[in-house]
Amino acid sequence: MDVLQQWLISKRQEYGLSQQELALCLGKPVEYVKRIEEGVYVLELIEYLQYCQALQINPNEGIQIIDLAFIKE
Repeated sequence: MDVLQQWLISKRQEYGLSQQELALCLGKPVEYVKRIEEGVYVLELIEYLQYCQALQINPNEGIQIIDLAFIKE
């Protein structure tokens, strides 16, 4: 899900958070955030919701982005 990864990265950067700061908000090691952003680890639904909550973003936006990517294929 490259589009979702890119969206999450852009939102993290938009809010001025480093990977380390986001990891602290999530209570996870920085490797967790790095692996997600590199596409090595795919978030499960509950993790995705927690990730969005930590970034204070609407998870529905990410789902819409995925939906639009599928339509374009």
